Amino acid sequence: MAQGNTTQFSPGQVPCSYHPNEMTGLRCSRCGKPICPKCAVRTPVGLRCPDCAGVRGLPTYRTPASSLAKAAGAGLAVAIATAVLWRFLPEWQFYLCLLMGFGVVETIARFSGNKRGADLQLLAIGIVTVGFVLSRLLLAHRFGISLAEINALDAQVISEELAAEFGFRGASVSRILQLRFIPDLVYMLMAYLIAWVRFR
Repeated sequence: MAQGNTTQFSPGQVPCSYHPNEMTGLRCSRCGKPICPKCAVRTPVGLRCPDCAGVRGLPTYRTPASSLAKAAGAGLAVAIATAVLWRFLPEWQFYLCLLMGFGVVETIARFSGNKRGADLQLLAIGIVTVGFVLSRLLLAHRFGISLAEINALDAQVISEELAAEFGFRGASVSRILQLRFIPDLVYMLMAYLIAWVRFR
């Protein structure tokens, strides 16, 4: 029967292997390394260091190229669908930002086998960006905003469709395309935050 399944204590306090400024009496139940409460991982066989518990490598697993391609395609489909929906329901901006974030991210996670890593973070952020850019182009097309007007975000646009949709006849390009800092860009930031945290 294997011994050492319980947490061992050294006779005195020693620096933690992972946090040298922390003094500790705890030791990994497998390899015996000094560990502190910050890095100790509770397992059925006692406290272990992150290496022995197998948690340090999880965030950096590389996703195979085939899975990455499938995840990218599925995530892009969700982003495009959300952008098209945005064209018809711009007043649902807050919910569409959440859909862009959670929809794209969870689809990518599903098609990548729920892996994590910087490659998936960058992929999700890139696809969310494509979705946001496409949604703004579709809004510009709907309200007849030209490329020159997009470049001048303070330009005023007057149309009957604005009155029917928003209740005002004229507005700045930045307001129509939902590109003001508050609340528009703050809402968009939520989608990027979702992508960053989910694959961390």
